[in-house]
Amino acid sequence: MVGVSAVDSTPSDTRNAEELLKKAARYVQEDKPLAIGSDVELAGRVGVDLQNAFNGRVVYCEGDFLFYNGKRWEAIQAAVLRRFVQKYDGVKYGARNSVVRLGTGKINSVLTELSSMLAAPDWFKSVRVGVNCQNGFVVFDEDGTPTLEPHSADHRQRHVLGAEYGATKRTYAGSLFEKLLSGCFFDDPEAEQKIKVLSEVAGATVLGYGPKLIDPKAVVLLGPTAENGKSRILGVLRGLLPETAVSTIPPTKFADERYLVRLVGKQLNTSDELGSAGAIGADIFKRCITGDPVSARDVYASAIEFCPTAQHVFACNRLPAFQGGMDRGVLRRLVVVLFNRTIPYGERIDGISEMILRDELDLVLGFAIKGAARLLKRRSFSDVPSSRVALSEWSQSSDVVLAWLSERTVRGEALMMKTAEAYFDFKWWASAGGYRLPAINTFSTRLRETGLEYKHSGGFKGFVGLRVKRMLED
Repeated sequence: MVGVSAVDSTPSDTRNAEELLKKAARYVQEDKPLAIGSDVELAGRVGVDLQNAFNGRVVYCEGDFLFYNGKRWEAIQAAVLRRFVQKYDGVKYGARNSVVRLGTGKINSVLTELSSMLAAPDWFKSVRVGVNCQNGFVVFDEDGTPTLEPHSADHRQRHVLGAEYGATKRTYAGSLFEKLLSGCFFDDPEAEQKIKVLSEVAGATVLGYGPKLIDPKAVVLLGPTAENGKSRILGVLRGLLPETAVSTIPPTKFADERYLVRLVGKQLNTSDELGSAGAIGADIFKRCITGDPVSARDVYASAIEFCPTAQHVFACNRLPAFQGGMDRGVLRRLVVVLFNRTIPYGERIDGISEMILRDELDLVLGFAIKGAARLLKRRSFSDVPSSRVALSEWSQSSDVVLAWLSERTVRGEALMMKTAEAYFDFKWWASAGGYRLPAINTFSTRLRETGLEYKHSGGFKGFVGLRVKRMLED
């Protein structure tokens, strides 16, 4: 059975289903008679009906039948699709005037054949880079200058933002949005850099560009204390995009294909709390960040392969662990934005995110457009020094091997350390701390993944450039 519209609960422009179905019924009555009434023949007829009803091409991609509604490519609701098939129930075919009899199984079969006929698996691989707004499509030249052009089906856009580009006369200074950002980073020496990164994150989301960066990253908004504004920022990012473009899948659920399928076609994936309920699978995490192909399925639906397009932004009070530790590949896929300030009670504004989205959405869009322009020129997020420190501390706290390496070894060009000697010290240290011990082969592999030079020759098997600390050595 074809997996039809994994996100069928999202709002749709196909609400005029009855009008479309009346049109479909007319096609059934007036078109040439069916020849053999097979599932394949019915699928071909339904395909023509859909194209007539939706005034143009209908394609099947990443589990959905899609049509262009004038501003974006929209998924046809599963119920509407099935009713287009149901209209053929009782229609006569062949010289003997046999009658088509439809049931659940046959309808599913017809839709499966139709998915093959209309298949366009690479449809969204040629998406035009830009921002799809209510009043047009924003494109950028080589210098990052934005220009508005009319909507087009050739842009291959799945979503359209609720704001209009260039329509505002409001100023950022003195706005609620400015108060939110300045309040989060008041007296922070990296305030300008952090706000710049948040602008680029917003730009990545409206572009749907996160995995296309030279160095794709998930963004972690980290605030150890409460009321630091990170959840308000996350709320504004979510509200900048339509509901159809946003998912809320925590990375601990990426390995579950029933959750993973909800990332199809999304431009932003967020979670308010990473938590510690389960460790994150490093391999699937990296694939989701970089947009490499993954396979997933909805309940009772066929598996689909797709390339994730979402920019991932997570907020948390403390950082979780990764299964097997944080190798260099994981570290390269993360950027941490620290929220160090607890906003004083007198500065807090109840419902500030909702007010910004209601009254200043155009300002937020302008903020994102500026970030998008920088991002397209650099193809990477701006650097924040405190992020590197936070990542180092995170890797050591979540990876017992890295923690041992930091605490129990010293570096030097002429130093050498046998693997057996290192593992002996590691077992002593880790056991005293109550850590779970990996096998020696896993231990050795983790050390190599940190970039240490490994040597196996002349009776020596171990690492070059470091050794275990001696007794009383700090």
